[in-house]
Amino acid sequence: MITLSQIIVYPFKSCRGIPVKQTGFDTEGLLNDRRLTAVDRNGTVMTSRQSPELLQLNCQPCANGWELSHPKQTNSLLIYPSELTISGKIWSDTFNALDGGDKASDWLSKVLGQDCRVALWRPTARHSNKYNLATGFADAAPILIASEASMQQGCNWADIPYDARRFRPNIIISGVDAFEEEQWNRFRINDTVFEMLESCSRCILTTRNPDTGEAHPDKQPMKVLMQKHTNESGKPIMGMNAKLVSGFETTTITVGDKLKLV
Repeated sequence: MITLSQIIVYPFKSCRGIPVKQTGFDTEGLLNDRRLTAVDRNGTVMTSRQSPELLQLNCQPCANGWELSHPKQTNSLLIYPSELTISGKIWSDTFNALDGGDKASDWLSKVLGQDCRVALWRPTARHSNKYNLATGFADAAPILIASEASMQQGCNWADIPYDARRFRPNIIISGVDAFEEEQWNRFRINDTVFEMLESCSRCILTTRNPDTGEAHPDKQPMKVLMQKHTNESGKPIMGMNAKLVSGFETTTITVGDKLKLV
């Protein structure tokens, strides 16, 4: 029996994930997932690949906005959508989102040690050219799915403690063998149908401690994935990029729900 074992959302791109028991969807992914991001002075989205301090950033949804907190700041920050806009670039895609304002910019710039602004998602702010769909501030696909067995195998190979947070999945499943999910086309949880797009190629972010941002001295688990589990292009992979197909407008998914292949 295949079961939905965890759901994790990442409200601010590259920030700490929030485990939730239940979630709904909109046309661009999980609710509250990757709806804010840091943008540098050139308009490029910033991630914890280059700014590991983001991994210690907490972002919680609150009434009509978001609350940010970080160990480097004594006070938290409340941020709300405004009428200001900001344009930028994430990989090969451009976006036109809402600007979080000067107060948010000053607060986060102190955390990251460089000038930046905060962009807030709005519907159709960004189109993923890679997958030809609208999505938030995820790298390309709206949803990342991985099994407990796959992530456990990757950590075992690397001889590091198992920690799903290294791979930043949204939907975690149990009841399958390692990497079995890579053979699927579509699956259903309740009334929501998901479609697998392709395996997710992994980067240096997997080597960073999810609590501290410190990089593993031997670049694990990315190093061992490059040796043992790659795609046709020779890139290390873990988990599957996926999109919503149908049924997501009026339904929710809950930890413990059963997954059925379509």
